[in-house]
Amino acid sequence: MSPPDLRDVSDGIPRRLAAGTGGTALERELDGVQAILLDVDDTIVDTEGAMVEAGTVAAAAVWPGRDDEHRAVAQRYYDDPAQWFRRYAAGDVGFDAMRAGRLGEVARALGLDLPDGAHERYEEAYAPAFRSAQRLFPDVPGLLAAAEQVGLPVALLTNSAHAPTRVKLEALGLVDRFDVVVTTDTLGFGKPDARVYLEACRLVGADPGVVVCLGDSLEWDVLGARTAGLRAVWLDRAGAGTAQPVASVRGLDEVTTVLTSRFGRAVGDR
Repeated sequence: MSPPDLRDVSDGIPRRLAAGTGGTALERELDGVQAILLDVDDTIVDTEGAMVEAGTVAAAAVWPGRDDEHRAVAQRYYDDPAQWFRRYAAGDVGFDAMRAGRLGEVARALGLDLPDGAHERYEEAYAPAFRSAQRLFPDVPGLLAAAEQVGLPVALLTNSAHAPTRVKLEALGLVDRFDVVVTTDTLGFGKPDARVYLEACRLVGADPGVVVCLGDSLEWDVLGARTAGLRAVWLDRAGAGTAQPVASVRGLDEVTTVLTSRFGRAVGDR
């Protein structure tokens, strides 16, 4: 016999995750949530790994005689010390200009000549390599299954653009999993602008106070979300820690455990 469904399903949305306000910081942050906003890059997919792998291939296409520099190019491109991606997320530059700016900064920093058509050559080699390099973190399927089982809608909120986000989801077979995907293209800017979080809440159909934002960026996924009136959980995979009083986890499986245990049944227990 199937175990009882512990949700109030009068409108398909769970009313409370658990009674009371005690428990750990994570449990308190998840108490009563009605939706999850999930970051994408380095939260559910290994974007650093994919960008470095694809960037190494792309660097070889631009500088074929500099084998010793290819991985350094890719890593610096990902690290983005000139903050080109931050400018893009703020709406100050377009996506293509951001990527061209990153490549130019890398070339200058590493003392590499930038040949004519370098950006186009880099992108042409990068695109197929990036698609094939997509890897889902192993703790993601369990979280998605738990959220689905207990009736919590999960939306994606990313500072990347729509096109590369779709590439990631298609490569991983997740393109139909999320009804709401908010990117920097949605409003022309991204996190930590409060309007982006609020738009995601509107699209998912829940008030900000009962929505939790979950991601790897302390600034964008936690502090920005809190400023906008949401709850937040920091995914600190590296165990860096922070003096900020925030709920944090080392892996998404910790969130899965709270979701399933506080609803009274395990994922797959049907």
